[in-house]
Parts: sequence; C-alpha cells; structure tokens
Amino acid sequence: MENHDDSYYREVIKLGSDTYSACALAKLNINLKIGKKESSGFHKLSSIMQTISLHDRITLTKVDKGEEGILGYYVKDNIIAKAIDELSRKAGERLYCRISVPKTIPVAAGLGGGSADAAAVLRIANTAFGLHMDTEELEEIAREIGNDVSFLLYGGRALVEGGKKHSIKEMDTPKLYYVIARPKMKLSTKEMYALHDKTGKDFTELASELCPDTRKALDQIRGENTVESGVTGKGPTVFGAYKKYNECESVADQLSWLDGDIFIERSVDKFV
Repeated sequence: MENHDDSYYREVIKLGSDTYSACALAKLNINLKIGKKESSGFHKLSSIMQTISLHDRITLTKVDKGEEGILGYYVKDNIIAKAIDELSRKAGERLYCRISVPKTIPVAAGLGGGSADAAAVLRIANTAFGLHMDTEELEEIAREIGNDVSFLLYGGRALVEGGKKHSIKEMDTPKLYYVIARPKMKLSTKEMYALHDKTGKDFTELASELCPDTRKALDQIRGENTVESGVTGKGPTVFGAYKKYNECESVADQLSWLDGDIFIERSVDKFV
C-alpha cells in the first residue's frame, strides 16, 4: 500500500526544462442517481464522487510543431487530445506537446480514467506553458470536455448534480480504504444509458445483469464492516470501503476467484 500523503497527488513536478509530470486520480461514484435526459443530450445526474489513490502518472513535454503526440493512449474518442485542443483555444495559441500516459486505471471500468487524465493534462499544461489560469478558468474548459473532468480538477469528495451544467458541492473526505474489483468485461457508457432509458433500471442493476461477476463480487464485499459499497459509474467495477487496511486485505483474498483486477486503495482529499 502506498504511503504518500495527499500532497504527492497534488503536485505538478518539473522533470526537466520542458518536461512536467502529475498524477491523474481515479474516482468512485459512492452513489449515482440518473434523472431525465436534457435537450443537450446529457442526463441529469446526482452523485457523490470520491477520488482514490489509484492513478495514472502523466508526463508532458513541450515540443515544436510536428513533434506532438499522445503515447500509450488508444481510445476512439481521445479525451486528452480534446483537453489540449480546448486549452489551446482558451489560451489563444497552439500548445504543442508530447504526452505519455502509461495506463494503470482500467479503461471502460467506471473509474473515470479518461476524465482523470484530461483533468491532469489541463493542470500540467497550465503549468508547463505558464498560462497562469486559475482553477475556475480551468473548470470552464473542463466542462466542455466531459462531465467528470471538472470534479477531477478538484478531487476529494463532492456532491455533483445536474447535466451539462452541473454543480459541485464540496464534502468532507472520510479516511477510508477501498477494495475495488474490476471484472474484465467492458461496458459501453452509451449503451448503458440507452438501456437505462429503455428499462428505467439503474446502472447497478444493469451491470449486475450484464456481468454476473459484478453481482457476485458485490455480494461478497458487503459485510458488517463495510462502510459504503456499490457499483461505480456504469460498472462493471464494484467497491467496498473499510476503516482498516487489513479488512480490505481479507476481502481481497475472498475475491481471488475474480477474472479481472483487484485493487486496495485509499481516499484522497481535495487537490486545490
């Protein structure tokens, strides 16, 4: 288990004259309520979100035109490229850079990995290019990129409510350890919302029906010492929170049957 204090996750570190690095933290949806679909195409959501110590370590290097690129990131809609595009538009100049993202946060797992990476890139590029934008200015950009990106600029625990326009209400971050179980099955966000609109079922129910390992793992995680538990995001990943690290170890041992990933992480407080 990592033994860093929260400042480790906040820092943008200068590695060289043109190279900077920072953490991109995963999030958990402690709960998630899906409301009506807005004309913007976004659903109204209400969710308590919590950042955890599971993270990608992103490195950004300023380069000349023609040398830019994103390494180790293979998704259809590249949210990191979108983050650089939006930040460049706001800055009024093209921010040429090469970004390396060795992925640790599983993709399409409901842990907000892409949004976390985009939020971290905004923070790193703001420092690397000397833009001096404050957090509120970065948040305006983040809102154009994705729903979770603005929360992940701040981190900690917050109640996030709304659709494309949403509010973030800071909450106290409890000191908890989390067992996180991620079955290998990937669930599409677009398809999960379509199923919700068709059936009215929430993501916990849908993920449990589509991925039997989700239901089985969640049943095992929930016990008398569990402080909070559930399916995060659209799933299929499930989590359980405990006050003691050794309680997490015991539960993780019971989940050794899972074909997927098991992490033991801790809550991380607000970055800024």
